Amino acid sequence: MSKDIEYLPHSSGCFLCGDENTCGVQARFFVEGDTVRARVSLPKHLNGYKNIAHGGVIAGLLDETMGWAATVFGKKQPVPPFYVTGELSIKYLAPVPVGKEIEIRSRLVKDGGRIAFGEGELLYDARVYVRAKGKFIPMTYEATREVIPYLKFEHCRKYRTLFDKLREER
Repeated sequence: MSKDIEYLPHSSGCFLCGDENTCGVQARFFVEGDTVRARVSLPKHLNGYKNIAHGGVIAGLLDETMGWAATVFGKKQPVPPFYVTGELSIKYLAPVPVGKEIEIRSRLVKDGGRIAFGEGELLYDARVYVRAKGKFIPMTYEATREVIPYLKFEHCRKYRTLFDKLREER
């Protein structure tokens, strides 16, 4: 892991970011400029057809990065909320290979308060293979607080403080 990258918290069991979930993706999400990103090489067991990534896994990665973009860049209440997906639209432009490094990038387009709007894309070999748009609904303070104990904050510098208030309450 690079010291210069601003990693976001992750969990142990999550299918996408779980570092102990051997069946999952084990992605680490990070912030670069105004985007949330991940670079991963999807294992072959996450294929749909031979050597082609399953579309649901791709949708999940885009969903996760757009949700994090809303959390990181959205309106800050006393504590930034986590978001749940309200709507997700995916446009698959080309089959995504497994076993090759891909990059997922997402950004917050607008935070309207009750709904945050995100856009994302998946790139392989510097070409966009998938585009996504989503609407995200902020979780309540109480629901966000319930998520905190499941997160791991190592390798997070700047973003480890994002939820300090909630972590102190526990």
